[in-house]
Amino acid sequence: MSRKAKTNGSTALATITTAPSALQITRADANARIKTRALELYHEARTQRDERIRTFEAEYGRADRIDNSVLTDLQRTQARLAAIAARQQRANATGGEPKVAKFVDQIGTMIGAVSAHLATERALELFAPVQQADYVGWNGSGVGPKGQDDALLAGYEIVDDPLGAQNAAPTTDEDGEVCLHTEIEPYEDELSRGACVDCGEEFGLRASPADAEDAAEEEPAAGGVPAESIAAA
Repeated sequence: MSRKAKTNGSTALATITTAPSALQITRADANARIKTRALELYHEARTQRDERIRTFEAEYGRADRIDNSVLTDLQRTQARLAAIAARQQRANATGGEPKVAKFVDQIGTMIGAVSAHLATERALELFAPVQQADYVGWNGSGVGPKGQDDALLAGYEIVDDPLGAQNAAPTTDEDGEVCLHTEIEPYEDELSRGACVDCGEEFGLRASPADAEDAAEEEPAAGGVPAESIAAA
């Protein structure tokens, strides 16, 4: 005699779902992702730092160098503190205020140091060497970091040379030197590609009609025999 389990029509059976299996990646792929994320975090941190610097300098002024604005601020502060010191001395009662006469002298010392720094910097600029490489590059075929004048080509639309490289816009290296890619040599085995003689950057080339005809003549015909040999036969 078989037993039948009693069921309650109002009771629903719970459905147990199996958790989806995790995606599998190799250890090399995982390490590459970790490195990529670390680089992203590095750039995010630099961006946040630059934003904090911009916010600070917008409120207080530049902090990357000592310039005339620092000297002006010190002189204004000194003049104000000198007036407060005169009032304190005349009233003979400060009402709990700190004596500021000594700060006037200290700021005077700071003003002297800042003035000397600015004067020395200005004097050094008078006799600063003018290096040709800073303007025309080390090999004379490019442009140095001080020779790039973007305003020169304002209003022009730069197009590729009819028989020159494609999209051969000037590029800047880590030292600030600009390569104009004035000489690009095609590859012997691929005339449609070439490399800059100065920096080695690769570009697509537009072959001249004569080059295209020469390349067509050199291509072997059916059976591996050059086309010119067939014509001669």
